[in-house]
Amino acid sequence: MFAVYLSYTKILERYLKQMLVIEPTGSACGALVKGIDLNKPTTPTLMEKLVWALYQHRCLVIKNQELTKESYYQFASQWGELIQHVLDYLRMPDYPEMMAIGNTEEKDKDDAVRNGAAVWHTDGSYIEDPTTVTMLYAIQVPKNGGETLVADMVAAYEALDPNLKSNLEKLTAKHYYGRAQFDPDEHRPVPIRTKEQATTNAVCEKPLILTHPISGHKALYAVAHSPFEIIGKTKEETLSLLSMLKTHATKSQFVYSHRYEVGDILLFDNLSTMHRAKEQTDAADTPDSDNARLLWRLSAKGTPKVITKS
Repeated sequence: MFAVYLSYTKILERYLKQMLVIEPTGSACGALVKGIDLNKPTTPTLMEKLVWALYQHRCLVIKNQELTKESYYQFASQWGELIQHVLDYLRMPDYPEMMAIGNTEEKDKDDAVRNGAAVWHTDGSYIEDPTTVTMLYAIQVPKNGGETLVADMVAAYEALDPNLKSNLEKLTAKHYYGRAQFDPDEHRPVPIRTKEQATTNAVCEKPLILTHPISGHKALYAVAHSPFEIIGKTKEETLSLLSMLKTHATKSQFVYSHRYEVGDILLFDNLSTMHRAKEQTDAADTPDSDNARLLWRLSAKGTPKVITKS
């Protein structure tokens, strides 16, 4: 009888470990996701829960994953069409849609590369068909620092004065990779280094207030990194308005700071957020150094497959 009880207890413990739990971070935005193993096939029911949780919380942190590049790639492909970054020298040779972000590789000895994401930005805001979801999988994390900050652009929009909202609804910005005005103390985006990279994407236009194509909520969209002109405004008016909106949207009340643990996957909805990395002062001497930081990055455009099929 006791042996039967022990067997039942083990089965119950195994079942509880596999139960999906989604709980808010308690910060400005974001939710923690526990109890799933992404090495196993993701069912439509699970994906639908994750998709709607992302749209509700702006970003998700899926905990305790142990994935190969292939299993991570397969999970990411459920969120839309995976895309290659405009900067081809950052792509992984075996998985060109994937990038190694951090300070552990030879390229990361260059401060411009290592800290190119340490500036507020919205992934893919500079391409016509924008990036919808980005995810960062923590392979190595430093003992101190290494956070990613995520700004809730829905909450930032909702906190604006009604008259300002009304005026912003009518405005459209022109975007190009890294062409926005940056503060003197800000890092610059990872640099474009070839003519081919520079001509990959043309100037595109995006509204300052974006209505989410699936959830329907409104958000400030991409007010940093790529916008360089607001149509109908002078250069001075453009810079002043964008600076004001960036300052507003990145107030602490709208920002979640994620401190990684190995095995975390941080996902964010690019149509509802901006994000940035914390500065990485030095490159890691070795992959095992105390300050070593390595994240695998994947981004998708379009609609999650579970939404497309439903």
